[in-house]
Amino acid sequence: MKPTLKISLDDIRTNWKSLNKASKGKAAAVVKADAYGMGMLRIVEALLEAGCCYFYVANINEALKLREKFNSKQISVAVFEGYFEGNQKIYAENNLIPILNSLEQVKRFKNYTTLQQKTKAILNIDTGMNRLGLNQTESEFLIKNKVILDNIELEYIMSHLANAQENENKKNLIQLNKVKEFGKNFPTIKLSLANSCGIRLGSEFCLDQTRPGIGLYGIDNFGKCINLGTEKLTLPVKLFAPIIQIKDVKAGEPVSYGGIDILKRNSILATIGIGYADGWLRLLKRNSSFFIGHEKCKIVGNVTMDSFVLDITNVKNKKLKEGDYICLLENSNFEYILKNIGLISYELLTLMGERICREY
Repeated sequence: MKPTLKISLDDIRTNWKSLNKASKGKAAAVVKADAYGMGMLRIVEALLEAGCCYFYVANINEALKLREKFNSKQISVAVFEGYFEGNQKIYAENNLIPILNSLEQVKRFKNYTTLQQKTKAILNIDTGMNRLGLNQTESEFLIKNKVILDNIELEYIMSHLANAQENENKKNLIQLNKVKEFGKNFPTIKLSLANSCGIRLGSEFCLDQTRPGIGLYGIDNFGKCINLGTEKLTLPVKLFAPIIQIKDVKAGEPVSYGGIDILKRNSILATIGIGYADGWLRLLKRNSSFFIGHEKCKIVGNVTMDSFVLDITNVKNKKLKEGDYICLLENSNFEYILKNIGLISYELLTLMGERICREY
């Protein structure tokens, strides 16, 4: 018996279409980290059916996994990690698009393209995040030495919003203006800036391409459903876990390692087959209360590697048995599960391990 993540591909397609509509038909999709734990190949296949044909991944290994299934006529694949010695031939032979994150990478790419067939690339400039991208000095040098970009076919100049979650944060507009000002020096090259929440900031942020990632799953950083005008996106996943044992335990008995919880009443306890090895972390206990029927059930004891114990004493209107599955995560409780525990939706989704079965 395995915990199971049920994933609605229809909902993912619908979410992307809404994001694409808000992007004026210019949305790509970020599918790094196995499409945020949802299964990259299946998600890309679904998005391809929805009309998406441009995808971003974290590294060259993810890119090659995509290329094994989808040829270059079906999809474009851009790689965030950069352009390194030894990878040039892999990029060229698999028609992958490197994102050039430094002046050194630009020069390295130019040296290779002068010897080989012309290969597409994306130029990343840092406008305030200080993570990846050309710094201000490198950007100014490039403006004064545009010849460096001769023979490089740049598809986009991109940057990444650092505060898109905050609609009123003035730094968003500062970053937008920096991208546009830099782009004026290269007027034939398209611009890309907005991530999922960046799309929500308005059409001026969408430029020539948007790059939604977590928005494919209908939520923002903190598990709150994203609204795009009158359209509300949908969380397309539900997480179920099996009951692997039910037992009666008397009041005063300890539960779990160290007996951290002592039962205050005679109780019916269900051991649930999911734990931190599956990504259901110990710190999730604080907000983990689940409705079975109309009764709220709470965890007692620790979340352990493979399981946790749930108090189901109050469940009277539903006959539970070993082998039944209960729903742990869905649209109605995702935001609450993350509340005030220092965990974001990206982490919770990508932590769901291989032991969790995916059903589409």
